[in-house]
Amino acid sequence: MPKTMKEKKHFTQYIISIVFIIFIFGMAVLFLLLPKAKYSSNEKRYLSDPPQVSMQNLASGQLTKDIESYLTDHIPFREFYVGTNAYYNLYTGRNGSNGVYSGSDGYLINDPVEKENNIEKNIKVFADFVNENNIDATLMIVPSTGYVMDSNLPLLHKNYLDDSLFTVINNTRGGMKFVDLRESFKKAVAQGAQLYYKTDHHWTSKGAFLAYNEYCMAKGLQATTQGEYYIEIYDKFYGTTYSTSALWLNPSENIELWQSVRLGDVSVEITEDTSTTSSNSMFYKKHLTEDDKYPVFLDGNHALTRIKNSNAPQDKKLLVIKDSYAHCMVPFLTDNYGEILMVDLRYYKDNVSDFIKNEGFNETLILYGLDNLATDTNVAFLE
Repeated sequence: MPKTMKEKKHFTQYIISIVFIIFIFGMAVLFLLLPKAKYSSNEKRYLSDPPQVSMQNLASGQLTKDIESYLTDHIPFREFYVGTNAYYNLYTGRNGSNGVYSGSDGYLINDPVEKENNIEKNIKVFADFVNENNIDATLMIVPSTGYVMDSNLPLLHKNYLDDSLFTVINNTRGGMKFVDLRESFKKAVAQGAQLYYKTDHHWTSKGAFLAYNEYCMAKGLQATTQGEYYIEIYDKFYGTTYSTSALWLNPSENIELWQSVRLGDVSVEITEDTSTTSSNSMFYKKHLTEDDKYPVFLDGNHALTRIKNSNAPQDKKLLVIKDSYAHCMVPFLTDNYGEILMVDLRYYKDNVSDFIKNEGFNETLILYGLDNLATDTNVAFLE
């Protein structure tokens, strides 16, 4: 006897429920059986460790958070789901929903700086520091990728506030020289130069070289010409915006190391707490075999990095207060300064003024990316 429509409907409902139960049970089995990765290459981060069960963690609620984080990080086929969701958002008109815009020519571009930010407060701290130490200081703030590369942004995007924020910076900088990169960067991009990575928020070596020239022009220094560099090119570079976006079908790009023919004997000393390591190169090529290749420049973020070049004027000493944008530019400056000390306020918590008073640093460069300056809370402790 043929089944009625009502019976068929009930049968369909059972099938959906059965499939759902099988899926949940299968994922649970896979979660238990599959090995747990400790690191995600695409996301460039370490995944959560198994939660530590204790009465203290249970009482504080931390155990629940740790369990949730562990389950989220180790769900089977997680990267496939994350990537699929990112492309679903992209193709359904929600480009930038994860904080990164997918632009033309393969550019992945971070959201603009929020209106509420720390820029004015941080610039005032720098201005007070320079005034108290009576030192020749130069301020360089790198414009955001979205501002400079606005022609590569999708049609619908948030407004980039660089122009108004640079006005705030200029009005707050006190006695610091201000190297404004906006015009020269816009002009170079219009002529076809790639000043920012497509998969990362940092500037390229070409962008840092242009900024170096602008700095030398403002300071009356002789810049090393592009023809005086050996340029080594390495492929398969993926940056932080690539990792954040989860748009993992985007191609990799090249990363370039520029080394001046003027260099003499170079020494690099990196200090973290009481530990100091030394090198005779500013390029740490071991990182080129890793997922995160940007630390090839001066080994990435450290509290203190001291660089000396025997061929540069030994009476010229530069203190650089910086974020990670400086790592790519400082190697250019070593042709003009016999000694450069880089200070990262995220990791160095002692008195920076002591270097000026005790070691005779006669010039300071404050170098930050606009996005980082807007969110940095460590500048407040500068003294």
